[in-house]
Amino acid sequence: MLNRWDTAHNNLNFALHEVKRLTKHLIRKKEETRGRPPKHNPTEYAQLIVMKEFCNALSLRKAEVRLSEFVVGERVDHSVIAYWENKPEISRCLKIIVSRAGKLLDKTLRKIFSFIDATKMTTWHIKEVQFHVSCRIAQETVYPIGVSFLKETVREPVQECLPIGKGRVYADAGYDDNKTIGVMFNKGYYPVVCPNKNRWRGHWRKKARKLYRMPINRLGYRHRGRGESLFGSLTNEFGDRLHARNEQSFQARVIGRIISYQIKLLIRSKDGIISIDALIIRHAPDYLAVMLVGLVCYFWGMKNQ
Repeated sequence: MLNRWDTAHNNLNFALHEVKRLTKHLIRKKEETRGRPPKHNPTEYAQLIVMKEFCNALSLRKAEVRLSEFVVGERVDHSVIAYWENKPEISRCLKIIVSRAGKLLDKTLRKIFSFIDATKMTTWHIKEVQFHVSCRIAQETVYPIGVSFLKETVREPVQECLPIGKGRVYADAGYDDNKTIGVMFNKGYYPVVCPNKNRWRGHWRKKARKLYRMPINRLGYRHRGRGESLFGSLTNEFGDRLHARNEQSFQARVIGRIISYQIKLLIRSKDGIISIDALIIRHAPDYLAVMLVGLVCYFWGMKNQ
């Protein structure tokens, strides 16, 4: 991977290239719709919302001035951006983008174990909103693979944000629920859940307790704190508060920040380096520049082998 201080992962051209790759064939146009159709494809508005958060969480007016022509091709009014940010369909599409980026990172990075936890963020207009995030801990970094804002039970957010996989998944005592642990087992994981002393019933809970008592899993659970670094990275990058007037826009902005974090990891990873090289070659001004960039990429690859 590229170093964290490398300026390549902050390049807007590279970020937009990754966003378009993740949103390809995301929203299908309906044949029969009521009312006036949108001026642009809804996918482009989703890309604009993600890029707004990528650029240090710009305001709606700054996104209109600086990013709308760059992403969509023409200036988009800030009220239109706010309208699409408040649509539930955009939040569902952004969750799909998170899962797509997580699958790409799974192919590139060497994962060790999985991790799921919940955190809260505040705004100036509404109360604290809790959301659940599942992520992988790799040898190089930590990357998210799913997000959920469901809050009726503990089982529902785990069902939504945790994809099918394998290996150990670590969770704290808040996830010591029999149905929740059953979801983890059914998705192919070995759940290592910190036991709640007041709960002891359930088939899946008893199986999880046996896994937790194993010495290797007890030692591995001590590394669960590595997954907490994801929340610290989001806070250091974007701050601990959001300027959102309702919960729907809050969800869109939080997911947009998680996608921005994933995009930077894709650019830093080997998969992102390949796409960057192709992007540079495709936009080279002449044949000589193409040859020079090709030689640089060749020697860069030989050096990293």
